[in-house]
Amino acid sequence: MKIKLRIEGMTCSNCVRHVRNALTQVPKVVSAHVDLETSRAVVNAEEGCQPTQLLEAVKSAGYEAKLMEEEDEEEASRRWTRSLLLGISLTTILYISQFTVRSPPSWLGNFLFSLSVPSSWMTTLYVHWNFFFGLYLFLLALPVQIISGSSFYIGAYRQIRSGRLDMDTLVSLGSSSAFLLSTLGLLFPGIIEHYYFDEAAAIITLVSAGHWLEARVSSKANRTLKKLLELAPPYANLLLDNNVEKKVPVETLSVGQRVVLKPGERIPVDGEVIDGEGIVDESMLTGESRPVDKTPGKKVFAGTLNLNARLVIRVTSSGEKTVLAHIAEVVLKAQESRASIQNFVDKISSIFVIVVIAIAIVTALGWGMSGKTKWETALIRAASVLVVACPCAMGLATPAAIMVASNRLASLGVLIRDGSALEKCGKIKDVIFDKTGTLTEPVLSIDDPTYFFQDPSFADALAYSLCKSSLHPISRALAEKCKSAQPVPLMQWQEKPGAGIQAIYGDRIVRLGSVSWLKSLGVSGWEQQVNSAVGIGLSMDEKLLAFYPVYAPIKPYAKTVIAKLLARGYTVYILSGDKKEIAMKLGTEIGIPPENIIAEVRPEEKAAVVKRLQEKGKSIAFIGDGINDAPALAQADLGIAVLNASDIAKESADIVLLNADIEIIPVLLEISDKTLKTIKENLFWAFLYNTLAIPLAVMGKMSPSICAAAMGLSDLFVIGNALRLYKR
Repeated sequence: MKIKLRIEGMTCSNCVRHVRNALTQVPKVVSAHVDLETSRAVVNAEEGCQPTQLLEAVKSAGYEAKLMEEEDEEEASRRWTRSLLLGISLTTILYISQFTVRSPPSWLGNFLFSLSVPSSWMTTLYVHWNFFFGLYLFLLALPVQIISGSSFYIGAYRQIRSGRLDMDTLVSLGSSSAFLLSTLGLLFPGIIEHYYFDEAAAIITLVSAGHWLEARVSSKANRTLKKLLELAPPYANLLLDNNVEKKVPVETLSVGQRVVLKPGERIPVDGEVIDGEGIVDESMLTGESRPVDKTPGKKVFAGTLNLNARLVIRVTSSGEKTVLAHIAEVVLKAQESRASIQNFVDKISSIFVIVVIAIAIVTALGWGMSGKTKWETALIRAASVLVVACPCAMGLATPAAIMVASNRLASLGVLIRDGSALEKCGKIKDVIFDKTGTLTEPVLSIDDPTYFFQDPSFADALAYSLCKSSLHPISRALAEKCKSAQPVPLMQWQEKPGAGIQAIYGDRIVRLGSVSWLKSLGVSGWEQQVNSAVGIGLSMDEKLLAFYPVYAPIKPYAKTVIAKLLARGYTVYILSGDKKEIAMKLGTEIGIPPENIIAEVRPEEKAAVVKRLQEKGKSIAFIGDGINDAPALAQADLGIAVLNASDIAKESADIVLLNADIEIIPVLLEISDKTLKTIKENLFWAFLYNTLAIPLAVMGKMSPSICAAAMGLSDLFVIGNALRLYKR
C-alpha cells in the first residue's frame, strides 16, 4: 500500500533525510521517498501500517505532516515556487530602493505637484522622508518574512519544541534580528543610522534559492532510480481461459495467470515463459549488454524489453514483489542509510549549532560593549555569524556522495544494500574469492575423454544412457557432451547420491561415477594420468571402459580482474572446497600466488577461515555465489554476492552483482574508494568554509546577505562535488 503525506517545515536536504529516517523506522514501512520541492512523501508499507503512526513519527522528528490528496501534489510544488519568486522579486526591489532612493527623488515632487497636493503635505513628506521610506521598505520586507520565511520560522519552532537546534534556527535568528532591529528603528527614529530590511529579506531569499537549486541539482542523482521505477508498464495483456487477450492494470494480476508479451513491449511482471521463443534485453536490470535468449521454462523480469517475438508467460510475481521493485527498494534504502562517519558528523553539527549561537551572542555583546561600534552594527555582525555558520554543507557531505554512488552502481548492475558498505569498500585491502561459480563458470564441462575400450561410440552411448535421466550437474554436462550418441536399453537404473549411477545392461552391471566409488567396487585399469585428473569413470562389471575429465571453465575476465586488483595493492585469496592441486592450477592460471590459495575447505568452514584472517588484523571482502557461502558472506567485513537476478530477494550480502560477472569488481572498489575520498573532500570543505567564514563575519567583513549567498554556494559545492562521481 502507498500512503502519501504532505510534509511541512522542510527547508533543505538534511530535513528530507530526517523525515525519511523517521518514516522508515515505523513498523511495516518498506520504503519512503521524500521530495523537498513538492513537500511530500510517498510511503510504501505493508498492510496494517496506520497513517497515524506515520504522522506521529514525522511530528517527533520536528515536522508536521498530513494525508495528501492526489490533486494537492502540483499545488505543493507551485506553492514552493510562488514563495521563492515572491522573495526574489521583493528582495530585488528592496536592494534597488535602498541604494537609489535614499532621499526624495525630484520626479516625486513634480508628480505630487501635478496632482495639486497641498504644500504642507509635501513638506511633511520631505521632513519625515526617512520614516516614510522605512515604512515602504517594511511593507516590502514583511511578505518575505511571513510567506517566504514561514518555512524557516515554523521549522525552527518545531525543532526547538523537539529539543533540537538546526540550520532553520540559525537562519531564523539571523533574518529576524535584522528585521526586528530595522522595525525598532522605524518605530523609534534615531536609534539606528539606516535600515536592514534588505538584508533580512536577502537572507531568507538567498538561502531559499540555494535550497531550491540544491533540490534541483540533487534530482539528477535520483534520475536513475526514477527511470528504473518507470520501466515496468502499468498495464498487461492478460490471456483469458478462452485465449482472448484483455488489457488489465498490472496490480490486478495474480500469480499463475497468463500474460501475452508482444515484440517491442516492456515486460510488466516477473514470470516464466510457457509459450514462444525470443530474445529479451535485460541490460537495465543486470548491466549486461547482450540480449538473452528466452525459451519455455526461462524466467523473465518486469521492466526488461521483449525484442523480437510473441511470448506467453505465467506470472510469478507482480507489483512490489518483482525483482525490479526489489532493486528500487534496495537502492532507496542505500540512499537512506548512514555511513558511520555520518553519525559522527551529525553529533558535531548538533553541537556546532549551539556553539555558533554562543559565538553570535559574544559577537553582539563584545562589539556592543567595546564602544568601537554601535549596537546596531554589533547585532548585524551577530546575524552574519548565525547565517554564515549554518552546518548544512556538513550534513550534506556524506548522504550526497552515497546517493550518487549507489545510483551510479545500480546503473552498472551493482546493488549497494547499505551506505556503510561503500565506506567499508574504501577500507578493504584483502579480497577472498570463492572458486566455484565465482572465478569459474557455474556450468560444468566435459573435456576430451580417455577410452579403455575398442569402441568409443559404444562407451559414449552407454554413458549417455546412464546420465540422461539424472539432474546432477556432472550428469547434465556429460549428457550434453554425448547427446549425438544412440541410447542403449538399461534396466534397474538407480542413482547413488554422492557416488554415481548404476544400471543393468544385458546381464552386466554398468556404472558411471566418481573414481573413489568405482575403485571401492573393485574396478581396475586406471592409468596414472587418470588418477591425477578430476572426472568420472564408466565401467562394466570390474572393467574400466572410459574416463571423462570434468572441469569448470574459468570466467573470461577472471585473470584480468585479479591482475587489476593486484596492481592496485589488494591481497587476493582463493577459497575452495576442491582438491589442493585443482585450486593451485586455477591460481597459477589467473595469477594468484600459492600461499594465498586455501583449498579443501567445506562450506560450513569457510566462515572460520575468514574469521582467522580477520583475527590477524585483515579487513576482508568475501566474494561468493551466495548459495553455500552465506556464513562467509556474513562473517566478512564486506560480503559481495555474485547472483542471477532471480536470486536477489534471497540474499543478504552487503553488495549484490546482478549480472553474475566479476568483471565489475575493480570498478566497484574504485568507485567506492572515490566515494570515500569525496566524502572526506566534502567534509574538509565544509569545515574549512565555516572555519574561515565565522571569523570574517565576527570582524564585520561579511554582511548578512553575503553570508547567506556564501552558505548557499557551499551547499552547491558539496552536491556538485558528489555529482562528479558520475564521471570519476
